[in-house]
Amino acid sequence: MKMKMERYTGILLFFLFSAGMQAMTIPQGSLYFDNSKTGYSTVKMVYGRDDVSETHVLDMSFDGQKWAVSIAQTVNDIYRFTFVGGDIQAGTYDQRFSDFKDYISNTLNITRTATSDAQMSAGEIFVPVNGDNWAQGTWMNLAVWESTQSGQTGSVTPSGNLPIVYLNTTNGVAITSKEEYITGSLYIDPLNTGYDALGSSEIPVTGQFKGRGNWTWNGFDKKPYRIKFDAKQKVLGMPKNKHWCLLAGADDNLGYLKNYIGFKLSEAIGLRWTPGLVPVELVMNGQYQGIYFLTEQIRVGSNRVDVTEQEDNAIDSVSGGWLVEIDNYYEEGNVTLYEGNGQQVWITMKSPEILSGEQRTYVENQLNGLNTAIWGSNETDVWNRIDLDEAVKYYLVQEIMEDCESYHGSCYLYKDRDRNGIAEKWFFGPVWDFGNAYNRGSETWIYDNPTFPQYWIGQLATWPAFQAKLKEYWWIFYHDQQSDVRSEISTFASLVALAAQRDAQLWNGTQNYCENSNMNAKRDAFLDKFNGRINWLYRQWGEGTRPATWGTENTQDPSSQPTKIIRHGQVLLLRNGQVYDLFGRKIE
Repeated sequence: MKMKMERYTGILLFFLFSAGMQAMTIPQGSLYFDNSKTGYSTVKMVYGRDDVSETHVLDMSFDGQKWAVSIAQTVNDIYRFTFVGGDIQAGTYDQRFSDFKDYISNTLNITRTATSDAQMSAGEIFVPVNGDNWAQGTWMNLAVWESTQSGQTGSVTPSGNLPIVYLNTTNGVAITSKEEYITGSLYIDPLNTGYDALGSSEIPVTGQFKGRGNWTWNGFDKKPYRIKFDAKQKVLGMPKNKHWCLLAGADDNLGYLKNYIGFKLSEAIGLRWTPGLVPVELVMNGQYQGIYFLTEQIRVGSNRVDVTEQEDNAIDSVSGGWLVEIDNYYEEGNVTLYEGNGQQVWITMKSPEILSGEQRTYVENQLNGLNTAIWGSNETDVWNRIDLDEAVKYYLVQEIMEDCESYHGSCYLYKDRDRNGIAEKWFFGPVWDFGNAYNRGSETWIYDNPTFPQYWIGQLATWPAFQAKLKEYWWIFYHDQQSDVRSEISTFASLVALAAQRDAQLWNGTQNYCENSNMNAKRDAFLDKFNGRINWLYRQWGEGTRPATWGTENTQDPSSQPTKIIRHGQVLLLRNGQVYDLFGRKIE
C-alpha cells in the first residue's frame, strides 16, 4: 500500500507541475555496454520494478568491441537498471528490483554497476566511469563513443544548429594566460538561427583575447575565454559593448542547463539586469572547440549594471557607482569583513578596481555598515542600506536553483552615486555562476549547513519584511512563471542536443570534464531536480501571498492579459502600450 500511495502522489505532482518524477522506460531497439573499464567476463542487463515483484535479466552478446542486447518492444514503468558481471540465468524473477540487486551483490558476491534510473534512447551505450564494484556510468551516443574509441576526434565538425564563432589569434598563437591579452579577430556566422552576422571571414572584427575564471580556468582542459573588441559591437541580439565572455560549460553535469536556466530564472523573476547568454559553437584557429556560451560580461555600463561609472583613484564623488563581488578567492585590495558569527568575508572591487584613499575609506565604511546592520537588531537599518526587492529576487533565484555557493563567490552587489544628499541603496545582483546548483540533493535551505559558507543570507532571510516580500515574489513565480521556465528547459535541450554530442566527442575523458552527450537524459535529470525543488519550496511557502497590486494597478483594462517583454535583461509587462513591472506598477 505504501508504494501505491507514493506512485499516486507522484502522479499528482506531475499534473501540478507539468513535469515530474517519471518512471523510466526501456526503449525498443539495441542497447550497448562498454566493458573496457569493468572487464566483466560476461555481461547481463538487469532491470525491474519495486511496486511489484518483477525483475528481468537479459543476456548480452559481445561483438568484439562492445556488449549488445536487443529489446523486442518498449518496456514502460521501470524503477531501476544495472549491468552485472557474472553468470546469472536470463529470465524473469518474482522479486522486487531492490531485493534482487542486493541478492546479486550480497549473496552471490557478483560485481555490478550502480543501480540507475538514467533515461536512455535506442542505440545508446552505457559507459561506466571505472571498474569498481557499483561503478557509476552514463548513457552515450554510440557514434560519439565509436569515434572516441577510434581516435577520430580531429574530424569533428560543428552541428550546424547553433551560431558559429570563428576566433583567430594573430599568427595562431594559443591563448594560455588569463592575465595578458593577445590580439586577433573574430566573426560569427549565425547560420539559420535568426541572429545577425558579426563581421565575416573577409572582414572580421578585431580585438583581444585571454583566459578567464578561477576553477574553470585551472581545473579543465576545455577553457573559458574573455573577449575585448577594439570597438563596441552588437552581438547575437545583445546590446553593444566591447567586453564579452565565452563560457565553456565544462563543469556542468546537467546538460549545460544550470547557468542557462539560472539566467532565465533571473529574467523571469525580474532582476534589474541579467547577463545575456547565447549557445554557440567555437572554431579557434581553424580547430573546432565544441559548444560555448557567448555571454555579456558583468561590468558597469548603460546596458549592463546601470550605475554611474567611477574612475580609478578618484578623490571626488566617491559615493558611486560601485560594483563589488563577495569572493571566494583573496585578491590584493579586497575589503575584509567579519560576520557576527566570526566568519571572514572577502569583498573584491570590480568598479572601480584601483582605489584612492578616499574611495577605500568610503567603501569600507559602507560595507562594514551593511555587515553591522545585517547582524544587528534594527530591520529598518537593513533596508535603508539594501534594496529589499532585489535582495529577495536574487535570493529566490538561488533558492529555486538550490545553489549552495550562491553567497560565497560570484555574488555581486552594486550601488549608484548618492543624489541630493540621500544615500543610494546597495542592490544584490546580477546572477552569474550556477556551477554548484543542484549538487547537494538535500531538502533544506541553501544557508542551512551549506557546502560552502553562505555569507549574510542566513541573517537576511530571518527579517519579517524579507519573508513577506519573498512570499509575494514566490506567488508570482508559482502562478505565472514556472511553466515558461520549463518550456525553456525542453527547448534548450533540443536546440543543443547535437552540439552536445560533438562536444563530448572532443572533450570526453579530459580533465574534470562533465559529459553531456545524451541531452534527453540530462533534460530529464534537470527537470527531476527542478521539480523536486519547486515541490519542496511549495511545502514550505504554499502558494505564497498574492500581491495586492498584481494585474490591477495603473491598467486601463485590468482583465487584459499583458505581454512579457525583456528590456536590458529584465522581464517587464506590456499592456495597452504601457510598460509595467511584475507587480503591475507603471514604468516611467
